[in-house]
Amino acid sequence: MNIVSGCLWAVAALVPATACAATDARESAHRFVAQMAIPAQSDEPLARFTYPLCVGSAGLPAEAGEVVIDRIAEVAASAGLPVAAAGCAPNLMVVFVEDSRAAVQRLSHGRSGAMIGQLRADIRRILEQPGPVRAWIKAAIRSRDGDRPSYSPTGVTTLKTETSTHLSSTTRRDIVSSVVLIDREAMADRDLRQVADYAAIRGLTGAHLGEIRAEGPPTILTLFTSQGDADAPPGLTAADRAFLSAFYTVRADMAEPLQRQRIADHMARTRPAEWDGAR
Repeated sequence: MNIVSGCLWAVAALVPATACAATDARESAHRFVAQMAIPAQSDEPLARFTYPLCVGSAGLPAEAGEVVIDRIAEVAASAGLPVAAAGCAPNLMVVFVEDSRAAVQRLSHGRSGAMIGQLRADIRRILEQPGPVRAWIKAAIRSRDGDRPSYSPTGVTTLKTETSTHLSSTTRRDIVSSVVLIDREAMADRDLRQVADYAAIRGLTGAHLGEIRAEGPPTILTLFTSQGDADAPPGLTAADRAFLSAFYTVRADMAEPLQRQRIADHMARTRPAEWDGAR
């Protein structure tokens, strides 16, 4: 039974209309989350920032770069992330380059520290990302409580963990660094705040739109895509904010499929009536 027919039956049975609205909100939230391509293994948690965020930017005039930095820090703080003080070492970099694909190739061939932890398959996935943007995160495994692995002189790695359950993993994944590369040419006639909002979602979650764009609430992630660039919202939408807040609210030690479900459920409990526009 689809949502519409379900709601018609609800009316016939004099079920409160809020039941239909709640069903619509859940379906809309789950579609929104399902379209997000987020790098993770199915048995691992999604990676998140746990250290104070420090944003850096390069490739634009200093004043423009500060706009990008300040806006991303503002978005992060609104989602509950701690933000480091001025003068910190960046762990999220937004860099504007001539050719983002060529830049990734140079970094990978030169074995740059920015690409440490990226396997060949990861680099191939980054290069194959459509449009003028390339983004990736570096994540580290920690125990559920944040303990780091220990390394013995013989090269054996150990990590003390508690027993897992059907709801939780023994580990979590912390974002150590995040990089967003944007072609400078793609910045023509763009609003810096709009681009910064886009980079915030990419950099803070690793998410981008998958190949299948679901019908549902608008998202800033349609920016720079062939399907929705012309109609992209001017900034973060209410749904984007709900997604980001939920992403950093759900437990960090759950497997990715369960986290996605909880993120969508959390979104549905917000204000879906506001999801039609930017906020």
